[in-house]
Amino acid sequence: MAKSLVLKNATIIDGTGCEPLEGTTVVVVDNRISGVGTKVDYPAEASVVDLKGFTLMPGFIDCHVHLGAFVVDDPDWQFNAISFVPWFTSFLWDYFRSFARRRRLAIENGLTSFRSAGDIHPHIIQLRDRIASGKLGGPRIFAPGPIFTAPGGHPAGTIYRRNRYIVEHATRQVDDTARARDEVRKLAEEGVDCIKAIYCDQNLMDLANRLPKLRLDVLAAMTDEAHLHNLRIMVHTGNPDDTRDAANAGVDSIEHGLLPGTESTEFPDDVVKMLVDRGTYYVPTLAIAWANRKKFPELFNAAKRAVKHLHEAGVHIAAGTDSGTPGVVIGKGIHIEMAIMVEAGLSPMEAIVAATRSPAENLGRGSDLGTVEAGKLADIVVVADNPLEDISHTTNIRMVIKDGEVLVNNLKTEAGQGMTRNSPPV
Repeated sequence: MAKSLVLKNATIIDGTGCEPLEGTTVVVVDNRISGVGTKVDYPAEASVVDLKGFTLMPGFIDCHVHLGAFVVDDPDWQFNAISFVPWFTSFLWDYFRSFARRRRLAIENGLTSFRSAGDIHPHIIQLRDRIASGKLGGPRIFAPGPIFTAPGGHPAGTIYRRNRYIVEHATRQVDDTARARDEVRKLAEEGVDCIKAIYCDQNLMDLANRLPKLRLDVLAAMTDEAHLHNLRIMVHTGNPDDTRDAANAGVDSIEHGLLPGTESTEFPDDVVKMLVDRGTYYVPTLAIAWANRKKFPELFNAAKRAVKHLHEAGVHIAAGTDSGTPGVVIGKGIHIEMAIMVEAGLSPMEAIVAATRSPAENLGRGSDLGTVEAGKLADIVVVADNPLEDISHTTNIRMVIKDGEVLVNNLKTEAGQGMTRNSPPV
């Protein structure tokens, strides 16, 4: 028998960019939205929630998360001999619980889906599948598995270089087109959701020295092979010139685009036009630029200018936080990202679209995710107050639904609110 949930009297920001709808009802049957409107029918036995005074939105989507990295809510935190032991102990504890803390933080902050940005393979695929099967709770994961880079390039030659296991399982170092195609083909057969590559020689650990960079013909071959297997490809770049090359190679999304060590922080007209014409998504990772704003203030300002410039030119902006950096915690980072987008000049509505519909489309899942519309998967966030008046209200989360299941329900703390009839488990 189908399970029905009715969310009535809500103000809905549906993720499409249209004006909010007041006094609207959303009907969820099993894991999909079956109806949205001011007058919709629903079964008498349905569980009903009165959301008068609350705002309902699609679940948030983060296109750039590092699941196994830091969970430190302090941008000034330093990794050293003193901090290593408590950090490593916390990491191991969470790792052996299948990242339970990270999964909880994501859901509690309304992050119902995210794209990982390179992980130990095939562990990330196994975790993704356990969540998808319902054996574990948590956000929907889109995973590229290991990161493609040049031999000795980032991260194999930087943050991973002293750990042979991570280098072997979390990277693929390639320097010829045939091997690049072969490795992409193998990952496609092993079930990855997308491909990630580094096309950048900037060394964030030592800005004075450059790193080996993936050959452009190798990147183009990888991109072609990924598309042959219906996989999208995300590419880390750090300056406008590398962004031009990557877009010209046909990649689907540019990650970062501007990083410390670049001499040019303005995107030329030809690069902007190429991104627009090719429909390339831009994932600016403003949250990590914000976390490092004391160290790189000019880059932070340049990143905000770039987002405004590209958005106004018609480039698709998709939220991605680079969560895993100190100060950018998974789940919490998506709210920082939206706030900085507004600070950069986007409207609150545009920032919400950039964290809902645009990421879904960037992941190739726009038909299922990203908006509150009939037929879509029921990923829903309910917040107090109106985030169109103040984008920080996205943090005032009262309910989180993923795949039709209520995973967070804080409405009972609000006078006169709560579930009626057959309340599903929280």
